[in-house]
Amino acid sequence: MAGRSIGVRDVAALANVSLGTVSNVMNNPDRVGAEVRARVEAAMADLGFVPSRAAGQLRSRRSELVGVVVPDVGNPYWASVLRGIESVIEEHGLALVVGSTHQETRRQHRLLRGLESQGVDGLILAPITADSEDWAPFVSRRFGVVALERKGVGTSVSSVSLDNVEGGRLAVTHLLERGHREVAFINGPRTVPWCGERREGVVAGLREHGLDPQAALVEVEVSDLTVAEGLSAVEALLAAGDRPTAIMCANDMLALGAVLALRARGIDVPGDMALVGYDDVEFAAALAPPLTTVRQPSFEMGVAAARLLLRADADGAGEHLQFVPELVARRSSDSPPRPAPRMTAGR
Repeated sequence: MAGRSIGVRDVAALANVSLGTVSNVMNNPDRVGAEVRARVEAAMADLGFVPSRAAGQLRSRRSELVGVVVPDVGNPYWASVLRGIESVIEEHGLALVVGSTHQETRRQHRLLRGLESQGVDGLILAPITADSEDWAPFVSRRFGVVALERKGVGTSVSSVSLDNVEGGRLAVTHLLERGHREVAFINGPRTVPWCGERREGVVAGLREHGLDPQAALVEVEVSDLTVAEGLSAVEALLAAGDRPTAIMCANDMLALGAVLALRARGIDVPGDMALVGYDDVEFAAALAPPLTTVRQPSFEMGVAAARLLLRADADGAGEHLQFVPELVARRSSDSPPRPAPRMTAGR
Protein backbone atom coordinates (compact mmCIF):
# COMPACT_ATOMS: atom_id res chain seq x y z
CA MET A 1 0.00 0.00 0.00
CA ALA A 2 3.06 2.23 -0.05
CA GLY A 3 2.61 5.31 -2.20
CA ARG A 4 -1.17 5.53 -1.90
CA SER A 5 -3.64 6.64 0.76
CA ILE A 6 -5.48 4.15 2.95
CA GLY A 7 -9.23 3.94 2.33
CA VAL A 8 -12.30 2.26 3.80
CA ARG A 9 -11.93 -0.63 1.33
CA ASP A 10 -8.54 -1.47 2.85
CA VAL A 11 -10.04 -1.41 6.35
CA ALA A 12 -12.97 -3.60 5.28
CA ALA A 13 -10.64 -6.13 3.65
CA LEU A 14 -8.34 -6.39 6.66
CA ALA A 15 -11.23 -6.68 9.13
CA ASN A 16 -13.12 -9.05 6.79
CA VAL A 17 -16.32 -6.97 6.93
CA SER A 18 -18.43 -5.03 4.42
CA LEU A 19 -17.97 -1.40 3.49
CA GLY A 20 -21.28 -0.66 5.20
CA THR A 21 -20.00 -2.07 8.47
CA VAL A 22 -16.93 0.15 8.34
CA SER A 23 -19.19 3.13 7.64
CA ASN A 24 -21.37 2.27 10.63
CA VAL A 25 -18.35 1.97 12.92
CA MET A 26 -17.33 5.51 11.90
CA ASN A 27 -20.75 7.14 11.92
CA ASN A 28 -23.19 4.93 13.86
CA PRO A 29 -21.08 2.71 16.16
CA ASP A 30 -24.08 1.70 18.29
CA ARG A 31 -25.39 -0.29 15.34
CA VAL A 32 -22.34 -2.55 15.32
CA GLY A 33 -21.63 -5.37 17.79
CA ALA A 34 -18.74 -4.92 20.20
CA GLU A 35 -16.60 -7.71 18.72
CA VAL A 36 -16.98 -6.53 15.11
CA ARG A 37 -16.46 -2.89 16.11
CA ALA A 38 -13.25 -3.80 17.93
CA ARG A 39 -12.00 -5.72 14.88
CA VAL A 40 -12.69 -2.76 12.56
CA GLU A 41 -11.07 -0.27 14.94
CA ALA A 42 -8.01 -2.54 15.21
CA ALA A 43 -7.77 -2.65 11.41
CA MET A 44 -7.97 1.16 11.28
CA ALA A 45 -5.16 1.40 13.83
CA ASP A 46 -2.98 -1.15 12.05
CA LEU A 47 -3.38 0.62 8.70
CA GLY A 48 -3.07 4.14 10.11
CA PHE A 49 -6.48 5.00 8.65
CA VAL A 50 -7.81 8.48 9.47
CA PRO A 51 -11.52 9.07 8.63
CA SER A 52 -12.16 12.03 6.33
CA ARG A 53 -13.81 14.86 8.23
CA ALA A 54 -15.02 16.36 4.97
CA ALA A 55 -16.68 13.12 3.94
CA GLY A 56 -18.32 12.83 7.34
CA GLN A 57 -19.57 16.38 7.05
CA LEU A 58 -21.16 15.64 3.68
CA ARG A 59 -22.94 12.63 5.13
CA SER A 60 -24.18 14.23 8.35
CA ARG A 61 -24.38 17.87 7.20
CA ARG A 62 -22.55 18.71 10.42
CA SER A 63 -18.98 19.91 10.66
CA GLU A 64 -18.69 19.79 14.49
CA LEU A 65 -16.90 23.14 14.13
CA VAL A 66 -17.72 26.46 15.77
CA GLY A 67 -16.36 29.67 14.26
CA VAL A 68 -15.13 32.42 16.60
CA VAL A 69 -14.18 35.86 15.31
CA VAL A 70 -12.70 38.41 17.74
CA PRO A 71 -10.64 41.59 17.29
CA ASP A 72 -7.26 40.13 18.32
CA VAL A 73 -6.47 36.60 19.54
CA GLY A 74 -3.10 37.94 20.74
CA ASN A 75 -4.78 40.28 23.24
CA PRO A 76 -4.84 38.56 26.67
CA TYR A 77 -8.43 39.70 27.18
CA TRP A 78 -9.68 37.94 24.05
CA ALA A 79 -7.43 34.95 24.75
CA SER A 80 -9.21 34.57 28.08
CA VAL A 81 -12.62 34.86 26.37
CA LEU A 82 -11.53 32.11 23.97
CA ARG A 83 -10.47 29.88 26.84
CA GLY A 84 -13.92 30.31 28.34
CA ILE A 85 -15.59 29.40 25.04
CA GLU A 86 -13.29 26.42 24.54
CA SER A 87 -13.96 25.05 28.02
CA VAL A 88 -17.63 24.61 27.08
CA ILE A 89 -17.23 23.70 23.41
CA GLU A 90 -14.81 20.84 24.10
CA GLU A 91 -17.28 19.22 26.52
CA HIS A 92 -19.59 18.76 23.53
CA GLY A 93 -16.96 17.22 21.26
CA LEU A 94 -16.70 20.32 19.07
CA ALA A 95 -13.67 22.25 17.82
CA LEU A 96 -13.02 25.95 17.30
CA VAL A 97 -11.93 27.80 14.16
CA VAL A 98 -10.68 31.23 15.27
CA GLY A 99 -9.81 34.46 13.46
CA SER A 100 -8.96 38.10 14.28
CA THR A 101 -10.49 41.17 12.60
CA HIS A 102 -8.00 43.76 13.94
CA GLN A 103 -10.92 46.24 13.76
CA GLU A 104 -10.98 45.96 9.93
CA THR A 105 -14.38 45.57 8.27
CA ARG A 106 -12.93 43.95 5.14
CA ARG A 107 -11.09 41.42 7.24
CA GLN A 108 -14.27 40.60 9.15
CA HIS A 109 -16.12 40.05 5.89
CA ARG A 110 -13.34 37.81 4.56
CA LEU A 111 -13.14 35.74 7.74
CA LEU A 112 -16.89 35.17 7.83
CA ARG A 113 -17.00 34.11 4.20
CA GLY A 114 -14.22 31.62 4.95
CA LEU A 115 -16.11 30.19 7.93
CA GLU A 116 -19.25 29.97 5.83
CA SER A 117 -17.41 27.92 3.22
CA GLN A 118 -16.10 25.59 5.96
CA GLY A 119 -19.67 24.88 7.01
CA VAL A 120 -19.24 25.74 10.69
CA ASP A 121 -22.22 24.71 12.82
CA GLY A 122 -22.34 28.00 14.72
CA LEU A 123 -20.69 31.38 15.11
CA ILE A 124 -19.52 33.47 18.07
CA LEU A 125 -18.62 36.93 16.83
CA ALA A 126 -17.47 40.26 18.26
CA PRO A 127 -18.84 42.32 15.36
CA ILE A 128 -17.06 45.56 14.53
CA THR A 129 -19.84 46.79 12.25
CA ALA A 130 -23.61 47.01 12.41
CA ASP A 131 -23.97 45.20 9.08
CA SER A 132 -25.93 42.07 9.96
CA GLU A 133 -25.60 40.81 6.38
CA ASP A 134 -22.11 39.62 7.30
CA TRP A 135 -23.38 37.07 9.82
CA ALA A 136 -26.89 36.47 8.44
CA PRO A 137 -25.87 33.18 6.71
CA PHE A 138 -25.01 31.67 10.09
CA VAL A 139 -28.33 32.39 11.81
CA SER A 140 -29.93 29.30 10.28
CA ARG A 141 -27.00 27.01 11.10
CA ARG A 142 -27.25 24.24 13.67
CA PHE A 143 -26.31 26.50 16.61
CA GLY A 144 -26.91 29.93 15.10
CA VAL A 145 -25.03 33.08 16.19
CA VAL A 146 -24.00 34.69 19.48
CA ALA A 147 -22.58 38.22 19.48
CA LEU A 148 -19.87 39.33 21.91
CA GLU A 149 -19.63 42.91 23.23
CA ARG A 150 -22.67 43.85 21.21
CA LYS A 151 -26.34 44.10 22.15
CA GLY A 152 -29.38 44.84 20.06
CA VAL A 153 -28.32 42.69 17.09
CA GLY A 154 -31.81 41.36 16.39
CA THR A 155 -34.26 38.84 17.76
CA SER A 156 -32.55 35.89 16.06
CA VAL A 157 -29.10 36.52 17.59
CA SER A 158 -28.24 36.13 21.26
CA SER A 159 -25.52 38.29 22.79
CA VAL A 160 -23.15 38.67 25.73
CA SER A 161 -21.63 41.99 26.67
CA LEU A 162 -20.37 44.23 29.44
CA ASP A 163 -22.06 47.52 30.30
CA ASN A 164 -19.35 49.49 28.53
CA VAL A 165 -21.09 52.83 29.03
CA GLU A 166 -20.94 52.29 32.78
CA GLY A 167 -17.35 51.06 32.47
CA GLY A 168 -16.28 54.25 30.73
CA ARG A 169 -18.11 56.35 33.30
CA LEU A 170 -16.44 54.49 36.19
CA ALA A 171 -12.97 55.02 34.73
CA VAL A 172 -13.25 58.75 34.12
CA THR A 173 -15.11 59.35 37.40
CA HIS A 174 -12.20 57.73 39.24
CA LEU A 175 -9.85 60.30 37.69
CA LEU A 176 -12.19 63.24 38.24
CA GLU A 177 -12.60 62.35 41.91
CA ARG A 178 -8.82 62.65 42.23
CA GLY A 179 -8.95 66.20 40.94
CA HIS A 180 -8.08 65.71 37.28
CA ARG A 181 -9.83 68.14 34.97
CA GLU A 182 -8.15 67.41 31.65
CA VAL A 183 -8.08 63.81 30.53
CA ALA A 184 -6.68 62.29 27.35
CA PHE A 185 -8.75 59.37 26.05
CA ILE A 186 -7.01 56.94 23.69
CA ASN A 187 -9.75 54.99 21.94
CA GLY A 188 -10.40 52.84 18.89
CA PRO A 189 -12.74 53.77 16.03
CA ARG A 190 -16.10 55.05 17.28
CA THR A 191 -17.80 52.79 14.75
CA VAL A 192 -16.62 49.78 16.77
CA PRO A 193 -19.51 49.20 19.23
CA TRP A 194 -17.55 48.84 22.48
CA CYS A 195 -15.28 51.78 21.63
CA GLY A 196 -18.28 54.01 21.00
CA GLU A 197 -19.97 52.86 24.21
CA ARG A 198 -16.88 53.48 26.35
CA ARG A 199 -16.60 57.00 24.93
CA GLU A 200 -20.29 57.55 25.69
CA GLY A 201 -19.59 56.66 29.31
CA VAL A 202 -16.58 58.98 29.50
CA VAL A 203 -18.60 61.89 28.14
CA ALA A 204 -21.43 61.15 30.59
CA GLY A 205 -19.00 61.07 33.51
CA LEU A 206 -17.53 64.45 32.56
CA ARG A 207 -20.96 66.03 32.30
CA GLU A 208 -22.00 64.59 35.66
CA HIS A 209 -19.11 66.56 37.16
CA GLY A 210 -20.14 69.77 35.41
CA LEU A 211 -17.38 69.65 32.80
CA ASP A 212 -17.65 70.40 29.10
CA PRO A 213 -16.30 67.33 27.24
CA GLN A 214 -14.99 69.50 24.42
CA ALA A 215 -12.80 71.39 26.89
CA ALA A 216 -11.91 68.63 29.35
CA LEU A 217 -11.37 65.70 26.97
CA VAL A 218 -8.42 65.26 24.58
CA GLU A 219 -9.37 62.43 22.22
CA VAL A 220 -6.87 60.32 20.31
CA GLU A 221 -8.28 57.70 17.95
CA VAL A 222 -6.23 54.68 16.93
CA SER A 223 -7.00 52.08 14.26
CA ASP A 224 -6.28 49.03 16.44
CA LEU A 225 -6.16 48.46 20.20
CA THR A 226 -2.55 47.27 20.45
CA VAL A 227 0.58 48.12 22.44
CA ALA A 228 2.21 49.68 19.38
CA GLU A 229 -0.82 51.90 18.75
CA GLY A 230 -0.89 53.00 22.38
CA LEU A 231 2.79 53.92 22.28
CA SER A 232 2.39 55.89 19.05
CA ALA A 233 -0.73 57.65 20.33
CA VAL A 234 0.98 58.93 23.48
CA GLU A 235 4.07 59.98 21.54
CA ALA A 236 1.84 61.97 19.18
CA LEU A 237 -0.09 63.43 22.10
CA LEU A 238 3.07 64.68 23.79
CA ALA A 239 4.65 65.89 20.56
CA ALA A 240 1.56 68.02 19.91
CA GLY A 241 2.11 69.83 23.20
CA ASP A 242 -1.06 68.57 24.88
CA ARG A 243 -0.50 68.32 28.63
CA PRO A 244 -3.33 66.44 30.31
CA THR A 245 -2.74 65.25 33.87
CA ALA A 246 -4.31 61.85 33.20
CA ILE A 247 -4.65 59.35 30.37
CA MET A 248 -7.46 56.84 29.99
CA CYS A 249 -7.09 54.00 27.48
CA ALA A 250 -9.85 51.93 25.87
CA ASN A 251 -8.00 48.72 26.77
CA ASP A 252 -4.98 47.53 28.73
CA MET A 253 -2.88 46.89 25.62
CA LEU A 254 -3.07 50.59 24.76
CA ALA A 255 -2.27 51.39 28.39
CA LEU A 256 0.88 49.24 28.24
CA GLY A 257 1.95 51.17 25.15
CA ALA A 258 1.24 54.41 27.03
CA VAL A 259 3.47 53.29 29.91
CA LEU A 260 6.34 52.61 27.50
CA ALA A 261 5.96 55.98 25.78
CA LEU A 262 5.79 57.92 29.07
CA ARG A 263 8.78 56.03 30.48
CA ALA A 264 10.82 56.87 27.36
CA ARG A 265 10.11 60.57 28.00
CA GLY A 266 11.04 60.35 31.67
CA ILE A 267 7.44 60.99 32.73
CA ASP A 268 6.58 59.22 35.96
CA VAL A 269 3.37 57.24 36.39
CA PRO A 270 1.59 58.14 38.60
CA GLY A 271 3.74 61.04 39.89
CA ASP A 272 3.54 63.08 36.69
CA MET A 273 0.70 61.38 34.84
CA ALA A 274 -2.18 59.23 36.09
CA LEU A 275 -3.12 56.27 33.88
CA VAL A 276 -6.23 54.06 33.64
CA GLY A 277 -6.78 51.08 31.36
CA TYR A 278 -9.72 48.81 30.57
CA ASP A 279 -10.19 44.98 30.73
CA ASP A 280 -7.97 44.00 33.71
CA VAL A 281 -5.91 41.47 31.75
CA GLU A 282 -3.45 39.21 33.53
CA PHE A 283 -0.45 41.54 33.22
CA ALA A 284 -2.26 44.63 34.57
CA ALA A 285 -1.40 43.97 38.22
CA ALA A 286 2.20 43.11 37.30
CA LEU A 287 3.02 46.39 35.55
CA ALA A 288 5.27 48.95 37.21
CA PRO A 289 3.26 50.64 38.58
CA PRO A 290 0.28 48.26 38.79
CA LEU A 291 -2.42 49.44 36.41
CA THR A 292 -5.77 50.87 37.49
CA THR A 293 -8.33 49.43 35.10
CA VAL A 294 -11.94 48.42 34.52
CA ARG A 295 -12.41 44.69 35.03
CA GLN A 296 -14.30 42.57 32.53
CA PRO A 297 -14.93 38.94 33.58
CA SER A 298 -13.48 37.68 30.32
CA PHE A 299 -13.43 33.92 30.98
CA GLU A 300 -16.96 33.98 32.36
CA MET A 301 -18.20 35.96 29.35
CA GLY A 302 -16.70 33.35 27.05
CA VAL A 303 -18.41 30.56 29.00
CA ALA A 304 -21.73 32.42 28.84
CA ALA A 305 -21.41 32.95 25.07
CA ALA A 306 -20.69 29.26 24.45
CA ARG A 307 -23.57 28.14 26.63
CA LEU A 308 -25.96 30.46 24.81
CA LEU A 309 -24.74 29.07 21.50
CA LEU A 310 -25.26 25.46 22.54
CA ARG A 311 -28.56 25.99 24.37
CA ALA A 312 -31.04 23.19 23.77
CA ASP A 313 -34.05 25.50 23.60
CA ALA A 314 -34.08 27.19 20.20
CA ASP A 315 -36.66 29.65 21.51
CA GLY A 316 -33.86 31.22 23.56
CA ALA A 317 -32.53 33.01 20.46
CA GLY A 318 -32.31 36.75 21.00
CA GLU A 319 -31.43 36.48 24.71
CA HIS A 320 -28.99 39.09 26.00
CA LEU A 321 -26.68 38.66 29.00
CA GLN A 322 -25.00 41.80 30.32
CA PHE A 323 -22.15 41.72 32.82
CA VAL A 324 -21.36 44.50 35.28
CA PRO A 325 -17.98 46.30 35.12
CA GLU A 326 -15.81 46.86 38.18
CA LEU A 327 -13.18 49.53 38.67
CA VAL A 328 -9.94 48.07 40.05
CA ALA A 329 -7.92 50.91 41.58
CA ARG A 330 -4.14 50.39 41.65
CA ARG A 331 -1.10 52.66 41.85
CA SER A 332 -1.06 53.96 38.26
CA SER A 333 -3.76 56.50 39.16
CA ASP A 334 -2.76 57.05 42.78
CA SER A 335 -1.63 60.66 42.59
CA PRO A 336 -3.14 64.14 42.73
CA PRO A 337 -3.01 66.24 39.57
CA ARG A 338 0.01 68.46 39.22
CA PRO A 339 1.40 70.66 36.43
CA ALA A 340 2.62 68.52 33.57
CA PRO A 341 6.42 68.31 33.28
CA ARG A 342 8.22 70.11 30.53
CA MET A 343 8.70 67.72 27.60
CA THR A 344 12.24 67.39 26.32
CA ALA A 345 13.46 65.26 23.47
CA GLY A 346 15.78 62.37 24.20
CA ARG A 347 14.59 61.65 27.72
